[in-house]
Amino acid sequence: MHTFFEHVRIVRLAEQLYLLGENVYDLDFDAYDQLFATELKRLAMQVRHPATRAQLEDMAEKFKFSRYIATSVRRAGFSDEQEVNQITHDIASTLLLGKLFEFDPAEIPFAARFKTSVANAIRNVVAKQRNQRRLIPSVPISDEPGIGIPSSELAGRNLAGADEGLIDDFGDLVHQRLGALGSAVLRAKLDGDEVKGLVGAVELDDPSSYRIKQVVIAIKQLAKEFARQRGDEDFEQRIERAMDAERRTVEKRFGPARNSRT
Repeated sequence: MHTFFEHVRIVRLAEQLYLLGENVYDLDFDAYDQLFATELKRLAMQVRHPATRAQLEDMAEKFKFSRYIATSVRRAGFSDEQEVNQITHDIASTLLLGKLFEFDPAEIPFAARFKTSVANAIRNVVAKQRNQRRLIPSVPISDEPGIGIPSSELAGRNLAGADEGLIDDFGDLVHQRLGALGSAVLRAKLDGDEVKGLVGAVELDDPSSYRIKQVVIAIKQLAKEFARQRGDEDFEQRIERAMDAERRTVEKRFGPARNSRT
């Protein structure tokens, strides 16, 4: 529960972010960085350990927070600059207004916490765009005026996936039943990442390792339901292997199953 003064600070911060978001065509990176620096210095003032406090203050002065976010967004496959700016603004706002600074920096390095939160936020953006894409009617893609959708408008969506098979359908079910955390856990497993990187993720409401383990169990249960509905007896076992595997890619786990739509 926030005190009155904390509430006033959050309201003012939200107002500043709203004004910055009014012009995503020309993002003011320095303004966003100043907001991050202010919050980080505020956190540093609460730290007793001199070395930890010095690290936080040094990062507040030198680290380019918003540029790091924008670069990470581009590396995820988004190339349209306006889209990059909009996603950067949205992620920065989520982190600044969320629980990014509500932790003990003596136990977890802030730099690692920040970078993990950015990566998870981008993963959620990709999952959200994939779900939105499935709701858009099919139209031709053409660069000729007046015919279909220009290819430039599809820039940056390559990681949202063009797979129309069982995995995407199952991903939609997981997102519907288990929300953003379920999608993040499933995607991390399918990409061969370790789900421990999701522990404490700000944009996922600071999940514990226990909660993530429960989500893994829930995903396996959904796989059983999904497999029964689709009449694919092997799908449940494939998902279970994926959820239990570490550092293996989805191609190695599923192979031709990605195209076994029924």
